[in-house]
Amino acid sequence: MTSIRANGKHRPQEVSVTDEISAEAWLQQAVAASNEGRHPEAQDGFVRALSIDPTLGEAMLGLGLSYMATRDFKAAVAPLRQAAAAPEATAIWQACLAQGLYMTGDFQGCAEAFERAAALEPLATNARLTYARARTFASMIEGSVDEALSGYPALAGDEAEDIEVIAREAFAILGVFGHAPAAAAVGAWRLARNPDDQIQAYLLQAVSGAAAVDRAPAAYVEAHFDSFADNFDRQLVDLLNYRAPERMAELVAGHQDRFTDILDLGCGTGLSAPALARFGGRLTGVDLSRGMLDRAKARGGYDALIQGEAIAFLSEHPAAFDLVFAADMVIYFGDLSDLFRSAKTALRPGGVFALSTEVGAEGWTLLSSGRFSHADAYVAQAAGPDFHLLDQERIALRHEGTAPVEGTLHVFQRRA
Repeated sequence: MTSIRANGKHRPQEVSVTDEISAEAWLQQAVAASNEGRHPEAQDGFVRALSIDPTLGEAMLGLGLSYMATRDFKAAVAPLRQAAAAPEATAIWQACLAQGLYMTGDFQGCAEAFERAAALEPLATNARLTYARARTFASMIEGSVDEALSGYPALAGDEAEDIEVIAREAFAILGVFGHAPAAAAVGAWRLARNPDDQIQAYLLQAVSGAAAVDRAPAAYVEAHFDSFADNFDRQLVDLLNYRAPERMAELVAGHQDRFTDILDLGCGTGLSAPALARFGGRLTGVDLSRGMLDRAKARGGYDALIQGEAIAFLSEHPAAFDLVFAADMVIYFGDLSDLFRSAKTALRPGGVFALSTEVGAEGWTLLSSGRFSHADAYVAQAAGPDFHLLDQERIALRHEGTAPVEGTLHVFQRRA
């Protein structure tokens, strides 16, 4: 049998016309490819199997799970729904659909799928906890936060998580999936219980559309990143597929491959350090969060790590650097005028300022996430006559909810 090489669009590039492959044979090839992580090939095989036998439940399930493995959750739902409706569907098949619906923000549908699974056999602990969250989140969307949270422990059983944890997750997840009124209600519930929570206060303003600010408060940024410094790398890189530093460094290297003094602005845990090592020179990292700086120190690669606010640091170090690198930092500023002015101060003539932004429609906008988006035209306007654009590239910065977050990498050079 001729081997299949998939092109990732559900069309094999090469299959001998003399081969007559049964649906079951396609299914087995697809399962093998999926087990080896060759998901485009697996998806091709599952689609081929279903084109021959549209009732093949295992192929429906396999296709959905393969999409899940590549984080294409929206695409996963349709085949998982078909699999769950098949006569041979098991509790596990129903639970797989439930997970797909959870990952697309359909919490009501998720809870119902888990309930169908539970009617066939008891839910495993992790499945029951996800079910309890989904039912609770769906109740929050429909009505009272207090009522939804009061019902959570009975749904989750003996392994129930702390109510504060559930409320925190609900606020974040409901906001990501566009349920702003429900997220705001949860945020208000949390803030009423802890009025001194600076993180929640700012994010509640953001999700409610009530914040009249042109940058995230320094106290919020420091507290926010201190709170999850230990899990930051896993969250951003492993779960959200964050790759901006590597690609931005490649863009910079296309114009200049050596720098004497480099500033990693908003260095966080030091994710950019390996990408910046290619340029040689002395590497300084600056961040507001002490927790993040501790992680960066443990990672290594820096000659100096300093706790400080970005604009103040730049302004206090005139002509100190020939590369300022700001990956995933500018999103905490709305108005970029002061940032570019201070970057000009810190850069030597001809120095490079590389930064990433989340794409916005016009000007700058405070998002419900507490971050800011920027239109590319606005970034160029903020750079003004002191900088000229060397390079620019649109990329997916990370995954959030069901979709990639679209961003732009900008590489500017300070005019002499």
